[in-house]
Amino acid sequence: MVGMTLTNVSAGRGGADVTALIRCRRGAAAAELALVLPLLTSLILAVFEYGSVVYSYSLMQFGANRVARTMAINRLTDSDAREAVRSYLPGWARDDVAVAVSQTAPDDPNANLVSVRLQVEAQDATPLPLLTRAVPWRLSTTVTMKQELPYVD
Repeated sequence: MVGMTLTNVSAGRGGADVTALIRCRRGAAAAELALVLPLLTSLILAVFEYGSVVYSYSLMQFGANRVARTMAINRLTDSDAREAVRSYLPGWARDDVAVAVSQTAPDDPNANLVSVRLQVEAQDATPLPLLTRAVPWRLSTTVTMKQELPYVD
Protein backbone atom coordinates (compact mmCIF):
# COMPACT_ATOMS: atom_id res chain seq x y z
CA MET A 1 0.00 0.00 0.00
CA VAL A 2 2.99 2.30 0.29
CA GLY A 3 3.28 2.63 -3.49
CA MET A 4 -0.39 3.51 -3.85
CA THR A 5 -1.20 6.63 -5.82
CA LEU A 6 -4.30 8.75 -5.74
CA THR A 7 -5.60 7.17 -8.94
CA ASN A 8 -5.58 3.72 -7.28
CA VAL A 9 -7.76 4.82 -4.36
CA SER A 10 -11.44 4.49 -4.91
CA ALA A 11 -13.68 7.33 -3.89
CA GLY A 12 -16.19 5.02 -2.24
CA ARG A 13 -14.07 3.71 0.65
CA GLY A 14 -13.98 6.91 2.77
CA GLY A 15 -11.21 6.29 5.37
CA ALA A 16 -8.94 4.53 2.87
CA ASP A 17 -8.54 7.79 0.93
CA VAL A 18 -7.07 9.64 3.93
CA THR A 19 -4.83 6.71 4.88
CA ALA A 20 -3.44 6.52 1.36
CA LEU A 21 -2.68 10.24 1.37
CA ILE A 22 -0.90 10.03 4.73
CA ARG A 23 1.27 7.13 3.57
CA CYS A 24 2.11 8.79 0.25
CA ARG A 25 5.77 9.97 0.31
CA ARG A 26 5.73 11.81 -3.01
CA GLY A 27 6.96 15.37 -2.55
CA ALA A 28 8.35 14.79 0.95
CA ALA A 29 11.87 15.72 -0.09
CA ALA A 30 10.64 18.92 -1.72
CA ALA A 31 8.71 19.88 1.40
CA GLU A 32 11.72 19.19 3.65
CA LEU A 33 13.94 21.24 1.34
CA ALA A 34 11.46 24.12 1.42
CA LEU A 35 11.63 24.09 5.23
CA VAL A 36 15.40 23.72 5.60
CA LEU A 37 16.73 25.82 2.70
CA PRO A 38 15.88 29.29 4.11
CA LEU A 39 17.46 28.38 7.44
CA LEU A 40 20.59 27.01 5.79
CA THR A 41 20.89 30.03 3.48
CA SER A 42 20.52 32.41 6.44
CA LEU A 43 23.19 30.53 8.34
CA ILE A 44 25.65 30.70 5.44
CA LEU A 45 25.00 34.42 4.91
CA ALA A 46 25.40 35.09 8.66
CA VAL A 47 28.77 33.33 8.72
CA PHE A 48 29.94 35.36 5.72
CA GLU A 49 28.62 38.62 7.16
CA TYR A 50 30.11 38.25 10.63
CA GLY A 51 33.36 36.94 9.16
CA SER A 52 33.69 40.13 7.13
CA VAL A 53 32.87 42.23 10.23
CA VAL A 54 35.64 40.47 12.17
CA TYR A 55 38.00 40.96 9.21
CA SER A 56 37.16 44.69 9.08
CA TYR A 57 37.69 45.02 12.84
CA SER A 58 41.05 43.29 12.60
CA LEU A 59 42.17 45.66 9.86
CA MET A 60 40.91 48.62 11.92
CA GLN A 61 43.10 47.54 14.83
CA PHE A 62 46.09 46.92 12.58
CA GLY A 63 45.74 50.27 10.80
CA ALA A 64 45.28 52.23 14.03
CA ASN A 65 48.29 50.51 15.58
CA ARG A 66 50.47 51.10 12.52
CA VAL A 67 49.54 54.78 12.20
CA ALA A 68 49.94 55.46 15.94
CA ARG A 69 53.36 53.83 15.83
CA THR A 70 54.38 55.84 12.77
CA MET A 71 53.25 59.05 14.46
CA ALA A 72 55.06 58.10 17.67
CA ILE A 73 58.39 57.83 15.85
CA ASN A 74 57.83 61.25 14.21
CA ARG A 75 57.28 59.97 10.66
CA LEU A 76 53.68 61.11 10.13
CA THR A 77 51.69 64.27 10.85
CA ASP A 78 48.11 64.54 12.15
CA SER A 79 46.80 65.65 8.78
CA ASP A 80 48.31 62.66 6.96
CA ALA A 81 47.27 60.16 9.64
CA ARG A 82 43.57 60.10 8.73
CA GLU A 83 44.27 59.16 5.13
CA ALA A 84 46.95 56.67 6.17
CA VAL A 85 44.50 54.82 8.44
CA ARG A 86 41.93 54.58 5.65
CA SER A 87 44.49 52.96 3.35
CA TYR A 88 44.64 49.93 5.68
CA LEU A 89 40.86 49.38 5.71
CA PRO A 90 38.85 47.24 3.28
CA GLY A 91 37.10 49.07 0.46
CA TRP A 92 33.59 48.65 1.85
CA ALA A 93 34.45 50.35 5.18
CA ARG A 94 37.02 52.90 4.01
CA ASP A 95 34.63 55.83 3.50
CA ASP A 96 32.36 55.18 6.49
CA VAL A 97 34.94 54.99 9.28
CA ALA A 98 35.30 57.91 11.67
CA VAL A 99 38.96 58.63 12.44
CA ALA A 100 40.08 60.76 15.39
CA VAL A 101 43.77 61.51 15.88
CA SER A 102 44.94 63.40 18.96
CA GLN A 103 48.09 64.25 20.84
CA THR A 104 48.26 65.29 24.48
CA ALA A 105 51.32 67.55 24.27
CA PRO A 106 52.64 67.87 20.71
CA ASP A 107 55.32 70.37 21.72
CA ASP A 108 56.76 68.20 24.51
CA PRO A 109 58.01 64.81 23.24
CA ASN A 110 58.69 63.64 26.81
CA ALA A 111 55.00 63.82 27.75
CA ASN A 112 53.23 63.46 24.40
CA LEU A 113 50.78 60.59 23.90
CA VAL A 114 49.56 59.87 20.38
CA SER A 115 46.04 58.44 20.21
CA VAL A 116 44.24 57.06 17.15
CA ARG A 117 40.55 56.15 17.49
CA LEU A 118 38.44 54.49 14.80
CA GLN A 119 34.68 53.91 14.84
CA VAL A 120 32.33 52.41 12.29
CA GLU A 121 28.81 50.98 12.37
CA ALA A 122 28.75 47.20 12.00
CA GLN A 123 26.47 47.39 8.98
CA ASP A 124 29.10 49.57 7.25
CA ALA A 125 31.88 47.11 8.12
CA THR A 126 30.53 44.39 5.83
CA PRO A 127 29.78 44.27 2.10
CA LEU A 128 26.58 42.31 2.78
CA PRO A 129 24.67 44.06 5.61
CA LEU A 130 21.70 41.79 6.25
CA LEU A 131 21.71 40.68 9.87
CA THR A 132 23.77 43.59 11.25
CA ARG A 133 20.88 45.90 10.34
CA ALA A 134 18.56 43.96 12.63
CA VAL A 135 20.71 44.61 15.71
CA PRO A 136 22.78 47.77 15.15
CA TRP A 137 26.09 48.01 16.96
CA ARG A 138 29.37 49.86 16.54
CA LEU A 139 32.95 48.72 16.10
CA SER A 140 35.47 50.89 17.91
CA THR A 141 39.19 50.67 18.54
CA THR A 142 41.66 53.03 20.19
CA VAL A 143 45.45 52.84 20.15
CA THR A 144 47.55 55.11 22.34
CA MET A 145 51.36 55.28 22.22
CA LYS A 146 53.95 57.46 23.85
CA GLN A 147 55.94 59.57 21.45
CA GLU A 148 59.55 58.52 21.14
CA LEU A 149 62.28 61.05 21.57
CA PRO A 150 64.13 62.01 18.41
CA TYR A 151 67.39 60.20 17.97
CA VAL A 152 70.38 62.39 18.65
CA ASP A 153 73.83 61.18 17.68
